[in-house]
Amino acid sequence: MNFYVVGVGPGDPDLITLAALRTLREAGLIVVPLSAPGKESEAERIVRRHLPDAPILQIVFPMVRDEARRDAELRAQLETCRGRWKSVPSVVMPVIGDSALYATAFWLAKAWSQLTDVQLQLVPGVSAHSLACCLTGQFLAMGDDVFSVIPGTAAEERITEALRACDCAALYKPSALKGRLREIVASAGPWRQVIRVDRAGLDGQKIVSGPEALDEASEYLSTLLLWR
Repeated sequence: MNFYVVGVGPGDPDLITLAALRTLREAGLIVVPLSAPGKESEAERIVRRHLPDAPILQIVFPMVRDEARRDAELRAQLETCRGRWKSVPSVVMPVIGDSALYATAFWLAKAWSQLTDVQLQLVPGVSAHSLACCLTGQFLAMGDDVFSVIPGTAAEERITEALRACDCAALYKPSALKGRLREIVASAGPWRQVIRVDRAGLDGQKIVSGPEALDEASEYLSTLLLWR
């Protein structure tokens, strides 16, 4: 089975690529990730905008750090719906942002490969930090600038180390740091400019700059941009 992971952009349906659309149109089945039963999928929303009659299968991704448990739950779901995919030559999973960067499809591909022969192929998409920076009307990195992409879910010491080593950065999921965000960022400064973009390309998009950008954030789909 060919398993395509397709980046559909950060949320704005207009930012999906022609290559992504072509792959989705040719899919025998489109698998979309849900964070919990009954939740809406931003990736599915984008697909439905362009392909309202697409053949879609929803898979719930266990939001746990226990890798063995996550794999087991994904395999169980795939076994349950085996009839939907076992004879399909091409399955596509759309993911928000870029297919190769923090994509949940990694875990599904791993679980799926334990059940059948999977040929993995990636189709790139626009990353959240690219849109977030464009919304500010500024260039993110220039010349010899060292640019870092850092997950807010990493250990605090690793985040601090990465921030200290770069000239500019995109910190994904700053909400994970809660009230520690301001102290961690300040400890790796000084910073010339700090901007937080919430829900880039989605309803409720918000851009916050200056000290307020380091206030404790509750929005999961958020990117913090920093320039030294």
